[in-house]
Amino acid sequence: MSKIKEKRTRIRNPLKKEEQLQKIITIGRELFLKDGNKMSMRELARQMDIAVSGLYRYIQNKRELWFACTNKEFEKFSKDLDEIEQQHKGNDVMLLRKIGVYFFNLASNNFPLFNFMFLPTPPSSNKNKGPFELKCERAGFTNLIEITTRAVSSGEIKKKNPLLLSLAIWGFVLGPAIISSPIYSYFFDNFSEKIFNPNEYHEYILSLMREILK
Repeated sequence: MSKIKEKRTRIRNPLKKEEQLQKIITIGRELFLKDGNKMSMRELARQMDIAVSGLYRYIQNKRELWFACTNKEFEKFSKDLDEIEQQHKGNDVMLLRKIGVYFFNLASNNFPLFNFMFLPTPPSSNKNKGPFELKCERAGFTNLIEITTRAVSSGEIKKKNPLLLSLAIWGFVLGPAIISSPIYSYFFDNFSEKIFNPNEYHEYILSLMREILK
């Protein structure tokens, strides 16, 4: 049976091979979101209806699959940020605020995906970096550096070091996104909603960020 399945994985048509790879990435993403790094390549092969060895004709190992999945998510994230910037009317400080709102909404609406993208713990591997890891680019921080550099150069932001400023903003937003996520809900069990409301908390953080950027 396994030999038959392996034969079915030997797809010579490049288009069909790419379709098969994208299907592996799609199913792999769901397994990572469900089970984290404990996801099973055997389960992935079962859902693909191929032998486990057949998976490695398309993807080097679990680590490479992780990068293939997160790269795809960041491609969408990058497009969303580009769209926000293209539609923005106003200064760069307000643009940073809009990106902050988008970031908080992503964390609030789909924390498993947010966790998968921004709190990375890729599976370990003793092999050399594969093609998906080598082309890994993380949108968000790159956009942040570009915007802060532009704002500093124009004099809109008076701070002198765009890179350090970008790191500060990144941490300033990432921390609250995690704190207000479901994994921290136990921490606030003794507080009423009037004391801790995630939306009010996010708005407070964004107002503080605006003050810092003056």
